[in-house]
Amino acid sequence: MNNNSTLLSDIDEIKTLKYKYSYGANILNGKAGDLKAFAALFAEDASFDVGMGVAIGPAAIETMMRELTSQWHCAMHYMLNPVIEVGGDRASAKFTGLFAFIAQQGTAPVWLSNIYTDRFTRTPEGWRFQSVTVEQAFADPVFLAGYADQLQ
Repeated sequence: MNNNSTLLSDIDEIKTLKYKYSYGANILNGKAGDLKAFAALFAEDASFDVGMGVAIGPAAIETMMRELTSQWHCAMHYMLNPVIEVGGDRASAKFTGLFAFIAQQGTAPVWLSNIYTDRFTRTPEGWRFQSVTVEQAFADPVFLAGYADQLQ
């Protein structure tokens, strides 16, 4: 492949990685996604900071996600507006996250939006997250109340 083809392929793989993150973080009918598969999207020494503590490494990330996905009946994660920069075996990106949560069937959704700043590393298994960091843009007060014990 030429350099442009390689760059486009890398960007496409990173987008797919982020979309796998979204599906893994979703909650449907009170059941979290495949959190083991979610954690496998991260490098061995990756950091995960969504504003509710920091987890390092896939095992700690999986544990944190189990704690963060227990109070919702449904949570849908949408990743928008990717800006991805690739430099060899490293990359960085910003994504806008828009999320809808419901506490129980039939209730109105609560909304949240974040800006993700992610770093990636190429591994023998493909691209993996090196770090995920979130900056909150806005959050419905009901969402904040649901995580009152974890928010920093």
